[in-house]
Amino acid sequence: MRFIHKRLFVITIRRFFVGHSGQFTMEASLTLPIILIVTLLLIFLSLFAYQQASVHYTAALTADRTAYIWDNSRKDPVTGSVGLGQTDGLYWRLTNDHVMNLFSFLLPITPASVQLPVSGQAAGQNGPIGKLSRAAGSLPGQLRGEIDYTNHGFLRYVRVVLEKKFHVPSFARKWWGKEADVETSSQSYVIDPIETIRLTDLTRTFIGEIQGRIKPKDALKTMVDPKTSVKEPVKITSEIEAAEHLRGLVGGISKKFNLTPETVRVVDALDSSGVAHQAYYTFNEKNLREQMAKDAELLKQGTQIKGVVWHFFKVSKNDKMKLTQGLKRELEQKGIVVVLHE
Repeated sequence: MRFIHKRLFVITIRRFFVGHSGQFTMEASLTLPIILIVTLLLIFLSLFAYQQASVHYTAALTADRTAYIWDNSRKDPVTGSVGLGQTDGLYWRLTNDHVMNLFSFLLPITPASVQLPVSGQAAGQNGPIGKLSRAAGSLPGQLRGEIDYTNHGFLRYVRVVLEKKFHVPSFARKWWGKEADVETSSQSYVIDPIETIRLTDLTRTFIGEIQGRIKPKDALKTMVDPKTSVKEPVKITSEIEAAEHLRGLVGGISKKFNLTPETVRVVDALDSSGVAHQAYYTFNEKNLREQMAKDAELLKQGTQIKGVVWHFFKVSKNDKMKLTQGLKRELEQKGIVVVLHE
């Protein structure tokens, strides 16, 4: 009986390995769990890659928008629009842009930074901290990390570091732990095209203006106190000298005007403004009235001269101007200006 059972067991084992009736069942029972585990693992890795890409996109977008609106904290971070007259002031780059960070190689000065999630107290500050806080306020609350700003003069950039919890399935916790952190960082340089154009244009024009304008020796000479010199008064001894002196005073030239074919008026000095100046050294009222009629006619025409000024020079220091008040009033009525050189 024992031999028969042993014989049947051997036959059954032989049929199992030699026969093909149970092969499909055995392969399915071994392959299906492996395929299921690999599929779940691929889904898990896809979710992790999606979370990684999503967090990196958020960090890059936040850094770009913060750097784009850095020149004006009142700009809209999405559209870049700003209200009329809303600025941070003219000198914010010197007084409110963390300029002390330039000396970080000498002093332990850290960049301006804001921790995430941002608190309400930090969101109400001004300057770089306020700008970073406003950028952090648009991020979801489940994100952790920091946003910082570094000022190296010509190189200024905003850096965003983000972390997000990723819940690991129970079957993968032995490799990943209870939770996995999705970490990423991104930075964007602050570009200020308006200020760059302004500085470039100022430097180009300023250097062109001062280059070769004055030498150091000449500049030192200009700093010497000038020596005062007393000029002797000009001595007028004739009508010709008076006319020459007058042309030097007003920068004019002598010119003839034709009133009629028979009448000619000679002006001692006609300046660049079209005003006729006449010098008198010796005179009498009869001759003055004849000249007054001519000048009045020229003024009436208004095409050849724009004004008339008579200059009277004294013959000597002891003499007095022999010009009556009636003649002065008559000259003023005709529009002729009288100047007495005492």
